[in-house]
Amino acid sequence: MRKMILAVAVLAGAPGLAAADTREDVVAGLTRCAALTDDRQWLDCYYGAAQPMRAWLGLSPAPQSQLKLLATQPQVTALPATVSRAAVRTGPPPKPKPSGIFDVFGGDDIVNNAPLQSYDVTQAGFTVTLPDGQVWRQTDADASKNPVRWRQPASSMRVTIKQGAMHSFNLVVGEENQKYKVTRVR
Repeated sequence: MRKMILAVAVLAGAPGLAAADTREDVVAGLTRCAALTDDRQWLDCYYGAAQPMRAWLGLSPAPQSQLKLLATQPQVTALPATVSRAAVRTGPPPKPKPSGIFDVFGGDDIVNNAPLQSYDVTQAGFTVTLPDGQVWRQTDADASKNPVRWRQPASSMRVTIKQGAMHSFNLVVGEENQKYKVTRVR
């Protein structure tokens, strides 16, 4: 069963796909978990192995107990013959899906304290681009009420985007209290 889950977690390398460092780190961690025989420990190790991807996506870190369990496992020098490099996802992650009536009250973080790759400010509002390719644009209604005057370089800025009420999204820059209404462009 564990081998099946590992095989599902790692796609066989296909021609033309480059290796992704973050995914390879996760796969390397997963192979360290294979020696565990207790299902609960294996699952905790598995979650700890996903920490590099959690950090890349700006998600909350895995609990220390899971990370410690992973650290106690021996390093595997080579992947099993049945496992090859992870496939690289092209483009940004998929757009969040509305969850029906529960979106009326808002929801979780879509992006948590992520760095900006670039931003563009115009009279019509701003557009921000994240390192993973996501592009978010300020809504027209919000741009007229809350114009921005950002001057700092994009590399020094971090954003959090939360699901707002009624299928909207709120972007906050750094530690500011100002929320900007945004829509996902890409």
